[in-house]
Amino acid sequence: MYGHELLKTIETLSADGKSAAMLRHAARYPIVDPTEPTLAEITPEGAADAENFGQCIAGFECVRLFHSPVKRCRQTAECIARGAQKAGITVEHLGPEAALGVDYILDLTEAGRLTALHGEHFVRLWHDGQIEPNVIRATKQIAETKLVYLTRKIQEPCLAGRRLDLHVSHDWNILVLRELLLGVQHEEAGWLNFLDGLVFSLSADRLEACYRNHAQTQILPWRF
Repeated sequence: MYGHELLKTIETLSADGKSAAMLRHAARYPIVDPTEPTLAEITPEGAADAENFGQCIAGFECVRLFHSPVKRCRQTAECIARGAQKAGITVEHLGPEAALGVDYILDLTEAGRLTALHGEHFVRLWHDGQIEPNVIRATKQIAETKLVYLTRKIQEPCLAGRRLDLHVSHDWNILVLRELLLGVQHEEAGWLNFLDGLVFSLSADRLEACYRNHAQTQILPWRF
């Protein structure tokens, strides 16, 4: 099942802090046209994995779900919600958030062409500033935007019990955060799996970001 590594990390979170994860959507059908990457939906296997992921969440009274406006992320969030409800967890499905999407891709056609040309190496070219800014925004700008959004959400008061926020997003978003927050490059750690992502814990004014055995803590606001 996809998602087991992220679940293992979530299980290590202290009960004293506020908790969140930004994760990639469940397994999807192949992207046939790289200039139309938002059309691919999750597969039946992906739906089953996402529901099982939700059912395996433990130690939280409430799960809040946010997702990218892209359909496969909404589908993933719906499946996780079903699983969490089966586990007896109160679920708040709070809908789409632009900050979890891909609106930083300014020219889908050209970005798709470059992705088809370079494959995974496109992300390294992007990080190194070798992709024109009229095609896609700079990774640091994107990371700052995502982290401001996530920090605002995790700081919202918990009404009752221990809460976990789940933000269903895309591999590029999480790869950017993984590298800029933790120094983890995809060439060394591998590409991001479905239902994998970063875990965040807030205690007082200190935010910890964690991916597997990589962790970094800073006093807010986070400085890049």
